[in-house]
Amino acid sequence: MSSTALYFIYLAVMTGALFCFLQAFRVRFDTPRHKRWGIAGVVVSLTGIVVVLVAAATVGWTVPERFPEVVRWHRRLAYVGTALIVLIAVTGAMRLRIHTRLYLVFFPIYVLVLVLAIIGYAPLS
Repeated sequence: MSSTALYFIYLAVMTGALFCFLQAFRVRFDTPRHKRWGIAGVVVSLTGIVVVLVAAATVGWTVPERFPEVVRWHRRLAYVGTALIVLIAVTGAMRLRIHTRLYLVFFPIYVLVLVLAIIGYAPLS
Protein backbone atom coordinates (compact mmCIF):
# COMPACT_ATOMS: atom_id res chain seq x y z
CA MET A 1 0.00 0.00 0.00
CA SER A 2 1.33 3.45 -0.81
CA SER A 3 2.53 5.58 2.06
CA THR A 4 0.37 8.48 0.86
CA ALA A 5 -2.74 6.29 1.05
CA LEU A 6 -1.75 5.13 4.53
CA TYR A 7 -1.27 8.74 5.61
CA PHE A 8 -4.75 9.78 4.51
CA ILE A 9 -6.41 6.62 5.86
CA TYR A 10 -4.79 7.21 9.26
CA LEU A 11 -5.94 10.83 9.28
CA ALA A 12 -9.47 9.82 8.29
CA VAL A 13 -9.66 7.21 11.06
CA MET A 14 -8.26 9.48 13.78
CA THR A 15 -10.40 12.40 12.64
CA GLY A 16 -13.39 10.06 12.76
CA ALA A 17 -12.49 9.16 16.34
CA LEU A 18 -12.20 12.87 17.18
CA PHE A 19 -15.67 13.42 15.69
CA CYS A 20 -17.04 10.66 17.94
CA PHE A 21 -15.39 12.22 21.00
CA LEU A 22 -16.77 15.64 20.13
CA GLN A 23 -20.24 14.17 19.66
CA ALA A 24 -19.94 12.40 23.02
CA PHE A 25 -19.08 15.72 24.62
CA ARG A 26 -21.94 17.47 22.81
CA VAL A 27 -24.52 14.99 24.12
CA ARG A 28 -22.89 14.55 27.53
CA PHE A 29 -26.16 15.16 29.40
CA ASP A 30 -27.91 12.37 27.47
CA THR A 31 -26.09 9.43 29.04
CA PRO A 32 -27.09 6.64 26.62
CA ARG A 33 -26.05 8.69 23.56
CA HIS A 34 -22.96 9.98 25.35
CA LYS A 35 -21.87 6.41 26.09
CA ARG A 36 -22.47 5.22 22.52
CA TRP A 37 -20.45 8.06 21.00
CA GLY A 38 -17.70 7.74 23.61
CA ILE A 39 -17.37 3.99 23.16
CA ALA A 40 -17.34 4.42 19.38
CA GLY A 41 -14.53 6.97 19.66
CA VAL A 42 -12.49 4.73 21.95
CA VAL A 43 -12.96 1.72 19.66
CA VAL A 44 -12.12 3.65 16.47
CA SER A 45 -9.08 5.34 17.99
CA LEU A 46 -7.59 2.30 19.74
CA THR A 47 -8.28 0.06 16.74
CA GLY A 48 -6.55 2.58 14.48
CA ILE A 49 -3.53 2.67 16.78
CA VAL A 50 -3.30 -1.13 16.96
CA VAL A 51 -3.67 -1.50 13.18
CA VAL A 52 -0.87 1.02 12.58
CA LEU A 53 1.47 -0.75 15.01
CA VAL A 54 0.65 -4.26 13.75
CA ALA A 55 0.84 -3.27 10.07
CA ALA A 56 4.21 -1.63 10.61
CA ALA A 57 5.58 -4.63 12.51
CA THR A 58 4.21 -7.44 10.34
CA VAL A 59 3.66 -6.09 6.83
CA GLY A 60 6.18 -3.26 6.92
CA TRP A 61 3.63 -0.59 6.05
CA THR A 62 5.08 2.73 7.14
CA VAL A 63 4.82 6.39 6.26
CA PRO A 64 8.13 8.21 5.84
CA GLU A 65 8.87 10.95 8.33
CA ARG A 66 8.98 14.35 6.70
CA PHE A 67 10.02 16.14 9.90
CA PRO A 68 11.62 13.63 12.32
CA GLU A 69 11.60 15.95 15.35
CA VAL A 70 7.89 16.69 14.87
CA VAL A 71 7.26 12.93 14.60
CA ARG A 72 9.14 12.34 17.89
CA TRP A 73 6.84 14.85 19.61
CA HIS A 74 3.83 13.29 17.92
CA ARG A 75 4.77 9.88 19.32
CA ARG A 76 5.50 11.18 22.81
CA LEU A 77 2.17 12.97 23.02
CA ALA A 78 0.38 10.05 21.36
CA TYR A 79 1.36 7.90 24.35
CA VAL A 80 -0.15 10.52 26.65
CA GLY A 81 -3.27 10.81 24.49
CA THR A 82 -3.73 7.04 24.38
CA ALA A 83 -3.37 6.81 28.15
CA LEU A 84 -5.96 9.58 28.49
CA ILE A 85 -8.38 7.71 26.21
CA VAL A 86 -8.11 4.66 28.43
CA LEU A 87 -8.37 6.77 31.60
CA ILE A 88 -11.46 8.56 30.31
CA ALA A 89 -13.09 5.26 29.34
CA VAL A 90 -12.35 3.69 32.72
CA THR A 91 -13.44 6.71 34.77
CA GLY A 92 -16.61 6.98 32.68
CA ALA A 93 -17.43 3.32 33.16
CA MET A 94 -16.84 3.70 36.90
CA ARG A 95 -18.84 6.95 36.96
CA LEU A 96 -16.03 8.80 38.73
CA ARG A 97 -16.41 12.56 39.03
CA ILE A 98 -13.02 13.22 37.43
CA HIS A 99 -14.40 11.82 34.15
CA THR A 100 -16.32 15.04 33.57
CA ARG A 101 -13.15 17.14 33.84
CA LEU A 102 -10.68 15.12 31.81
CA TYR A 103 -11.85 16.63 28.53
CA LEU A 104 -9.99 19.82 29.47
CA VAL A 105 -6.71 17.92 29.08
CA PHE A 106 -7.78 15.30 26.56
CA PHE A 107 -9.15 17.41 23.71
CA PRO A 108 -6.13 19.74 23.36
CA ILE A 109 -3.70 16.82 23.48
CA TYR A 110 -5.70 14.72 20.99
CA VAL A 111 -5.92 17.62 18.53
CA LEU A 112 -2.22 18.44 18.99
CA VAL A 113 -1.27 14.81 18.34
CA LEU A 114 -3.35 14.86 15.16
CA VAL A 115 -1.82 18.15 13.98
CA LEU A 116 1.71 16.88 14.69
CA ALA A 117 0.95 13.74 12.65
CA ILE A 118 -0.32 15.87 9.78
CA ILE A 119 2.87 17.94 9.79
CA GLY A 120 5.40 15.26 10.70
CA TYR A 121 4.24 12.67 8.18
CA ALA A 122 3.10 15.03 5.40
CA PRO A 123 3.56 13.34 2.01
CA LEU A 124 6.85 14.26 0.37
CA SER A 125 5.40 14.72 -3.10
